[in-house]
Amino acid sequence: MIPKHKMIKMRALDATDLHHIAEQLRDGLCPILTMVHERESFTLLVNRFCWNHADKSDDKPLHYRSHVGLLFCHVQKVQRRGFEQHSKDRILNLLHIEIKEDTKSTWVHLVFSKHYEIRLLVKKLEVYLSDLHDPWPTRSKPTHLHEHIAAIA
Repeated sequence: MIPKHKMIKMRALDATDLHHIAEQLRDGLCPILTMVHERESFTLLVNRFCWNHADKSDDKPLHYRSHVGLLFCHVQKVQRRGFEQHSKDRILNLLHIEIKEDTKSTWVHLVFSKHYEIRLLVKKLEVYLSDLHDPWPTRSKPTHLHEHIAAIA
């Protein structure tokens, strides 16, 4: 179990803050069932890999996962690409979160594997992330294509 001080609670009010949240959520698993857009908010539950903590047990790596709540405020519009909201049994793999701003609008892009995407039109950037309970141990660690190639070479 990760001590309480290792649990994360973050807020993003600008692109730099959002980048830090995105790093914590890389390779997070997001059930479509948990995605809710109501009033001016968009919320979802993410099963995040705890990149900020690892142990050893029996000389084998031991990692952790945790459920986190992610809240976007001031949301005016939600657009989805590659999937429908009614695909409730699907779980998406979160790769990155980025912000794209111009003089007229601010869009937050949640980029998932398989070219799935959620775009949020926001009046201003305000995002909250918090671990919901103690993390649990796992032996599995997400790997990426470049890591597979390096292991083969």
